[in-house]
Amino acid sequence: MKRASLAAFMAAFLIFAGALEVSAADKLNLSGIGTMDVPKNITFTEGAQNALPFMKDGGTKRFFIRKGMSNSRYYTMTWKKGPDFSYGWAMSHEAGIPFLQDIGEFKHKDDKPEAQMDIMAAWLNRQLTQQGAVFEGPSPLQKINDSRHPRWEGFVKVKTTEQGITYNEAYTIILQCDGYFTTLGIFNTDGDRADITEDVRKMVSKRKFPKKVTLLDLSKKGTSLTEWD
Repeated sequence: MKRASLAAFMAAFLIFAGALEVSAADKLNLSGIGTMDVPKNITFTEGAQNALPFMKDGGTKRFFIRKGMSNSRYYTMTWKKGPDFSYGWAMSHEAGIPFLQDIGEFKHKDDKPEAQMDIMAAWLNRQLTQQGAVFEGPSPLQKINDSRHPRWEGFVKVKTTEQGITYNEAYTIILQCDGYFTTLGIFNTDGDRADITEDVRKMVSKRKFPKKVTLLDLSKKGTSLTEWD
């Protein structure tokens, strides 16, 4: 009887462990941005995608690293339903003083973190506008009035032409400050697939925010802010 009970317990445990594994796969944790419930038919696989608009710069990751960003997290998105497929990607990068230097705003290196975030948002808005991004409202990114999670958010569409083919790319963009560090988060989808794009936008809007970084957190990682991972 004991042996039968033990076997039943182990079987139940393995089923439970399997459920935990599936549950973990249904979550997307983007560093500095938050944890999200992944919509049905969408999967995120860790790794950078060779996104068309960034290929001339050596790829998405190389482009942002050369802009002075660090601590990256990249995912390739796949949408699958029957014979239908669609692809996209998601990423987060820490945007600190090296990024301010790259965009010509090094004079703000001693500003408060949230003030630095605002400078970065203004630069991003100028860049997106110059690239012909389509957006609603006064600017591509708009500041969210949230004292607990200060951030800028926006949604834009950008057309890219390559070898005579025009691609309509949709981007959900977030610039978020945790009290010490600012993180740029981008979610890319096919701009011609309104259903998928809307699912991803809802996923992002319902995310669980990461906790704010405290001095105690920093002390555990060392005295330098750059040591925080």
